[in-house]
Amino acid sequence: MDTYQMSSAEIARTKMQVNEANKKIGINREGEKNSLGKDSFLKLLVTELKHQDPTKPMEDREFISQMAQFSSLEQMTNMNKEFKTLLKSSQSAEAYRLLGKHVEAFDQVKQKRVSGIVSSITYNQGAVNIRVGNEEVSLNDIHTVRDVQDSNNNNSK
Repeated sequence: MDTYQMSSAEIARTKMQVNEANKKIGINREGEKNSLGKDSFLKLLVTELKHQDPTKPMEDREFISQMAQFSSLEQMTNMNKEFKTLLKSSQSAEAYRLLGKHVEAFDQVKQKRVSGIVSSITYNQGAVNIRVGNEEVSLNDIHTVRDVQDSNNNNSK
């Protein structure tokens, strides 16, 4: 069985390309850390094609399989972006439904109880928060929601 040996210049160039790809993968882009992105996958495929043995080119099935993997990766990346957009939209809708409602929450950061009527919605570093009095509370910290009328009835009893 004949094997193809890469020259030292080809090995050095390939190592440089791999190191560049690894640096890019290590960058935290939209919360994706240490994941193989579509650009990296395509670079690896092109590098593989450049360095294949010309007497034994990649079989059609292998190439088609790798292109299908690339296409799947691209579609999953697009779906992930759409899910993130859908999640933000859903959180915003949930926050808007709380406007004018009486809520009780426990602020995990300040370690204190917050109670009152939701007066506004704020967006802080991509997170949706609500304002109760002078406090800003994460949607995740809310544990009770009541209509203001129900809250007044409970206070008058």
